[in-house]
This record gives sequence, structure tokens and C-alpha cells, in this order.
Amino acid sequence: MTTSIEELRALVAQSILSTEAFKNQLAASQEAADRRAEEADRRFAKSKAEADRRSKEIDKQLRELGKQTGGLGNKFGRFTEGMALPSVQKLLYKRFGVEDFMPRRRKRGGGETIELDALGVVNGNRNEAYIVEIKSHLRSDALEQMRSLLDRFRSIFTEYQHMKLYGVIVAGDSSAEALHEARQAGFYVISFDDNIMHFHDDNGFVPKAY
Repeated sequence: MTTSIEELRALVAQSILSTEAFKNQLAASQEAADRRAEEADRRFAKSKAEADRRSKEIDKQLRELGKQTGGLGNKFGRFTEGMALPSVQKLLYKRFGVEDFMPRRRKRGGGETIELDALGVVNGNRNEAYIVEIKSHLRSDALEQMRSLLDRFRSIFTEYQHMKLYGVIVAGDSSAEALHEARQAGFYVISFDDNIMHFHDDNGFVPKAY
């Protein structure tokens, strides 16, 4: 069986048409794929922008919350000091004869600053100074802070260099272990029992003079 020239031409033409149709279909498919990709990119960019916005909003809220809780803590601390200081002053006067009682002493020197909740001084023959720190809870970090204050005190408060120094920690709450640790360090501890403030320095306690 032979194929005429006309038939060959028809086959070639059909082949060309099929190829063109395939190319057009492929181009249309690619175009549709590109549109879907662009749409996906737009959606992703929109979602990312929304996520970034929400993240920034959450960060802002957390910062505000931190400021609020920090301020509340400072106010509570000042409130505790304000309630405790008059009783501490009376106890130091009754126990040691402290007449010069100075709440919230702050002094800068040598590139650093020392802040004390209170300072009590006994002049005359005794020449004693009592550094007072007020804490809601008696913990190890309070003892370390007191040691640091006693070690640095004379370098800044030079007017008291000739005096013996004692640490007094006032705590709203304390455990037996913390009290034992404070006694071992030689610090006086004042705390509440039945809403009454008193010293915990019985049973052979020996204060440490710095």
C-alpha cells in the first residue's frame, strides 16, 4: 500500500497541528502554575505580615506586663519597708541604744553606689554601725547581698571607717534553714511572730563584727 503525496502532506500538517496544540496546552498549564505560585506567594507574604504584626503586639504586651509587675514589686517592697522601719528603729534603740537611725541611705563613690534600707549608728565609746536590709523572704541571696554591703561599706561611707559593722536582716518570712545560715554568718535577724517583730539571736548566737 502506497501513500500519496497529498496524504503525507496531510499527516505532516496534522502532526504540526498536534505539536502546536501540545505547546499551547503546555504554555497554558505553565501559565496556570505561575498564577497559582504567585497567589501562594501573596498568601504567604500576607500570612507572614500578619504573624509579624501579632508577634510585635505580643512583645509589646509582654513588655507592658513586665513594667506593671516590676512597678508593683517596687511598690510592694517600699510598702514593706515603710511598715517595718518604725519597728526596726525601736528594736535597735532598745537593744543597742541606736539613736542615730537613717532610713534609705544611698551614697556613690569610687564608681559604684551603695543603697541601704537603713543605717543605725551608736557613737561614743562603742562606735558601732548597723546595716539594715529588709526582705520579704530570708534566702541565701539576701545573705550574700549583706556580705557584699559589709565588705564595700567603708570604701564609700568613709565617715564610718572607725566603726565596727554589724549586719541586720529584717525578713517577713524565714525558714529554720535560712535562720541557721544567717546565724552561722553572724548576722542579726529580725522577723515576725504573731505579728510581733523580734530578734532571732538566742541559744548562744554570736554576732560577727566586720
